[in-house]
Amino acid sequence: MFFLALLIMGVGLLFIVSPRYVTHNSNRRMMDRTASRWIGYSLIMMSCLFLIMGVLQMLDQASHHMDH
Repeated sequence: MFFLALLIMGVGLLFIVSPRYVTHNSNRRMMDRTASRWIGYSLIMMSCLFLIMGVLQMLDQASHHMDH
């Protein structure tokens, strides 16, 4: 689970830190750069939420085993 979240974070960082080939003449490339950043930030946020939900699930399982 943690490996998968780290993999998704890595892909998100690749979207954010992609090479800067934007020129002032090319508005389309600038829009692609903005979309790429949004995709990267979204992947990082989703993987953080994935990690939080995984930790909560493990805590829930641990507390369930303590009661029985």
